Amino acid sequence: MKEYIKARGRLPAGGAAFLFFLLFYFGYLCGVPQADLVYFEVLCAIGAAILLWADVRAFRKRRKEEETRRQQEEAWENGLEEIKREQREAQDYLTRWIHEVKVPLAALKLQTERCPDREMGGQMKDSIEKISGLLRTMLLYSKTGQMENDVEFEKVFLKEAAKEAVKNHSWFLIREHFQIKMEDLGECAVYTDRRWLVYILDQILGNAVKYCRDNPEIVFGAEQVSPQRVRFWIEDNGTGVAQEELPWIFDRGYTGGQSREGDYRSTGMGLYLAARAARRLGIRLEALSEERKWTRIVLTFEQNITEMLDGM
Repeated sequence: MKEYIKARGRLPAGGAAFLFFLLFYFGYLCGVPQADLVYFEVLCAIGAAILLWADVRAFRKRRKEEETRRQQEEAWENGLEEIKREQREAQDYLTRWIHEVKVPLAALKLQTERCPDREMGGQMKDSIEKISGLLRTMLLYSKTGQMENDVEFEKVFLKEAAKEAVKNHSWFLIREHFQIKMEDLGECAVYTDRRWLVYILDQILGNAVKYCRDNPEIVFGAEQVSPQRVRFWIEDNGTGVAQEELPWIFDRGYTGGQSREGDYRSTGMGLYLAARAARRLGIRLEALSEERKWTRIVLTFEQNITEMLDGM
């Protein structure tokens, strides 16, 4: 009741003052008989009591609802904070685990190179390189949710980024006898994060290797569309993508007809991860293809400030 009086004290006080005014007006100024005045007082008192009771009940109900809502909000905020903390711990553990795994993996790679059986050594090297690629993907994937804390924009030459991505896949590219061409890259540069750009190229090259055909070839090209726009593409002459599948190839888990037919067991995550990273960097990603002939993935840097690059 103390909370009610503190919050709504003016209401009953105002009602009492108004009732006193009515009694004074009718009893003193208008000369209403005493009996009628007492009857009027009783009716007013009963009405005021009913109104006061209803207002107190409504006040307590609102307070109870507000308290329940406040407790729910606090519980939700505490739960959300706990989830974030667990996610940070899981990400830290995953990062440490990946770095620790690289040590025995490097040792295994050295042992493989000394294997006297060349066929078995090649098979082991193939598996090791796949594991290394998956570890790179997992390490950066664990950071895609918080890229804002792991992005450093700088001047990046597209030719250097392409060479780094090719180096990451060198074992598979050499094994499949890929021809690598870099057309019109020259000194073309963009303003972006180098590691994440290489990560995107890694996913694209990984797909090119998975779906290659005879005499495989990968072509890198770029053009300065305008002072603030650069188009950078990677094209392969692999199995291609059906036109009806093109709108979906960047969706999570989408594997397409090639995988469903059993040509390759894909997770459907590579291009999804590339598109996710590209969005965070402000890069527009699109795919063009002709089935059984070629596939081109285009990266468009929409706000590439040339003046800023020239000053770096």
